[in-house]
Amino acid sequence: MIGVGNGSDQILDLILSNFASKQTRVLTSNPTFGFFEERCKLYSIPVTAIPFSSDMTLDVKEFLKVSKNADILYLDSPNNPTGFQFQKNDLQKLVKSFDGLIIIDEAYGEFGDFSLSDMVKSQENLVVVQTLSKSFGLAGLRLGYFIANKKFTDAFNQVLQYPYPISTLTIESAILALEQSAQMKDAVQIIKEERKRIIENLRKYDTFEVFDSKANFVLFDAHGSHKRVYDALIEQGISIRKLGKIGKHDGCLRVTIGTKEMNSKFLLAIRDLLG
Repeated sequence: MIGVGNGSDQILDLILSNFASKQTRVLTSNPTFGFFEERCKLYSIPVTAIPFSSDMTLDVKEFLKVSKNADILYLDSPNNPTGFQFQKNDLQKLVKSFDGLIIIDEAYGEFGDFSLSDMVKSQENLVVVQTLSKSFGLAGLRLGYFIANKKFTDAFNQVLQYPYPISTLTIESAILALEQSAQMKDAVQIIKEERKRIIENLRKYDTFEVFDSKANFVLFDAHGSHKRVYDALIEQGISIRKLGKIGKHDGCLRVTIGTKEMNSKFLLAIRDLLG
């Protein structure tokens, strides 16, 4: 029930190129994982995207309503770039009510509250995509994988997948990484704790609108100050993402959760700038 690929990107690409066409209707969120959007454009696959609300959350009722006219449902859980994750019961309800192909991208799943991988045992139309890129910090290794029913997995491995999808070096490195899963889980727990600390501290400043996150980053809107904040941090050797406009928000910045020392340096720089 598990298939592997040269990064989760390759898995998504192979699913779209083989299971979708110009007549396929894809339903996702806006924003969502940029690679998936671009691949849909490349293959001329029509996409309907439900926008995030002003507080960077999604309406599951809207998804349920619109999903009746869709053939493929794609959701990154947690979402990239917002960090949003549906409540487990809401996402389970959405999955169970959808008849087409469902792709749940859990690239940031280890940082979230739950995984839907167990549901593939009962939902034959569900494919859960995961990766070693985020929680293991091995993006350059290019190893993604998915969990799905045996019939889909067999078809993927024997028909869709490239003859030599991953290198021997990648295989051996991935095995060594998986043997250190306990260490990865300890690091993820620290990141979750530090994520909470950063959110609580950023919310002390009226300058920012800080959004909840279930990923290894925190998105916040610095409004008209976002360029000044970004430039000031760069001057101190602190690099964050300047995303700009997301939905109704024009000054979005995103900080990745680092070590405790890195996070403290970031928060101290913010305090000195705005305090």
